[in-house]
Amino acid sequence: MSERAGAANILVEMHNTRTEVLMSFFALRSANEKRRELWASILDESCFACVIPVTPYRSFPASEVQVSKCQRTILGIDGMMADTASLHVLLNSLVDRSRYPNATIKFRYTLVTEEAVVAGNQMMARWVMTTENAAQCGARMEVTKQGMLCCKFNSAHKIIGLELMFDVMALMLQLKQAAGSDTFSVVPNTVQTCQRNFDMPMLMMLADEPYTIVQVNKLWENMSNYQAEQVVGKSSCRILEGEATDPTAVEALINEIRYKRPASAMVVHYKKTGERFRNFFLAFPLSTDSRITHYLMLSTHVEPIATVLPTPKDFEEATTVVGTKACFLSPSLRCSEQQPGIQLAFRAHAAVANRRSALTGPDPAERLPQEHSTAGATTTIQEGFCSRSPSFGDNGTMSFASDRGMSHQPVRQVAKQIS
Repeated sequence: MSERAGAANILVEMHNTRTEVLMSFFALRSANEKRRELWASILDESCFACVIPVTPYRSFPASEVQVSKCQRTILGIDGMMADTASLHVLLNSLVDRSRYPNATIKFRYTLVTEEAVVAGNQMMARWVMTTENAAQCGARMEVTKQGMLCCKFNSAHKIIGLELMFDVMALMLQLKQAAGSDTFSVVPNTVQTCQRNFDMPMLMMLADEPYTIVQVNKLWENMSNYQAEQVVGKSSCRILEGEATDPTAVEALINEIRYKRPASAMVVHYKKTGERFRNFFLAFPLSTDSRITHYLMLSTHVEPIATVLPTPKDFEEATTVVGTKACFLSPSLRCSEQQPGIQLAFRAHAAVANRRSALTGPDPAERLPQEHSTAGATTTIQEGFCSRSPSFGDNGTMSFASDRGMSHQPVRQVAKQIS
């Protein structure tokens, strides 16, 4: 009896560990984790492969497609990281950028463990993916995807094979409804399929530095005030950058391009005339003969930035405070009554800011609702890849949401708090 009990305990422990590895995989996917070493701690570097249905509404390499089976095979850790980035680009395209310019859609996975089937080194289970704040970011509805998975593990409990099955057409219908659109465009993944008309500003460039522009459409010319002959073959895609362009956002985008992943970004750009505008665009890698050679940039939201200058009235109002002792600014900017010119300028600047706020309202990003509390969670994965704990439902489901907070401890160190 003791031997049987020991063997049973070993099987239970193995099942729990592999379940936690799967949970960590979904947590990394929902967080769009960029640290490769975290992926390597749960995926077998030498032979990992993931099979999923062909999804024409998001970006993927043409070389992954198996046409006869209408599915594609993602190979290796880098391939999975690129596919994860593609999923985030798809969901973030649902945001209403006119109201929430910098919003990001979060989503969570639920793994149904009570119905899981385990046989040897394989595990089958149901899963559900649900967006958490799409409606709060301007989408018409939340998006839900559900399906089955079959996962294979090696002796070290790392994933060597994963098959994700779900209804592609049902998800496409939900995406159309969430976007409030009657159609949903097929995302091109080769240079050949990119040779068509686009109903938004389009730029095609080489996928390697210096990212030379090779094609633009008329809408891009109208947006930038540059003519095609002025930029094609001569300029980098960074020609629209200027003083107000955030270098951090640009570097994050360029880093994704270096790794040949899909990406999206909201960047302040400049027209040829010097006018500023906010440009939210999607960046899709394009293949030629199974090798990524180009990138397609599609601007899905373009918004002019109005320049609000101080008026005579602003300076007139500012003169009433020149005699005060000091402005309530940071120590490096604090001015005294001996510096009336500086103080006057700061007061005028404040008046302009107040007037802009009265016209436009608060920053849309500040209007986003606060994150829901995840109090009451019963299990913490120390490997965890999640700074928030998974939630366990009455039916045996485990849920965990996307979050940027990550830990670095190995997957075997699991703190169990299940009552």
